[in-house]
Amino acid sequence: MPKKSTNVDYQELERQLSCPTGAYGEEVGREMDATNIGMTTSSFQFLNLEENDRVLELGHGNCGHFDKVIPPDFNIAYHGLEISKIMCQQAKKNHGSQARFNFYDGMNLPFSDDSFSKIISINTIYFWREPKRLISEIERVLKQTGICVLTYAEKKFMVGLPFVKKLFKLYYTSEISRLIKNTSLTINDHKQKTEYVKSKDGNFVKRKYSMVKLCKKP
Repeated sequence: MPKKSTNVDYQELERQLSCPTGAYGEEVGREMDATNIGMTTSSFQFLNLEENDRVLELGHGNCGHFDKVIPPDFNIAYHGLEISKIMCQQAKKNHGSQARFNFYDGMNLPFSDDSFSKIISINTIYFWREPKRLISEIERVLKQTGICVLTYAEKKFMVGLPFVKKLFKLYYTSEISRLIKNTSLTINDHKQKTEYVKSKDGNFVKRKYSMVKLCKKP
């Protein structure tokens, strides 16, 4: 991806990161997949997929990670939802024969109650339009014994990035706790990791990220 140098360019990059569109969106999607593969792999390991799981991923991008995180010998039903039409199209092109991908409004999950044993969302929580509403939807479609993993770069790291402006809502884990306060969800486990990655502006940075495992209260 070309290195961004002006505030106007950073604003466009931020917009594309929040919801990729057009040819530039496809390019951003490929870069996100490459940059986030370590975070994505760790998150799916934390999710601990099992035989016969029904999995929902929110904000899967072009889903270039599919073959790296879904065990080929497991009977797993994977469903992906995207707010970006171009990313949904790319995912269908890449893995439409192996999984189901659909466009959605970012707030309402088009599934019945207790539909999924595993739910995951990586680097998307910053862009949730109505976080409490979407958390309630996750709570609704997650099975009683299910697991949801939310992965996000820490606020302290994100605030220093030049493309993080008005469209990002940043989080610490304490803020995730407040987000789920009035739901049946609870934080079952929490891990932090650090990695060196190429930032969206072309520079290498030390990124600290968190993975939060949510479960329903007994």
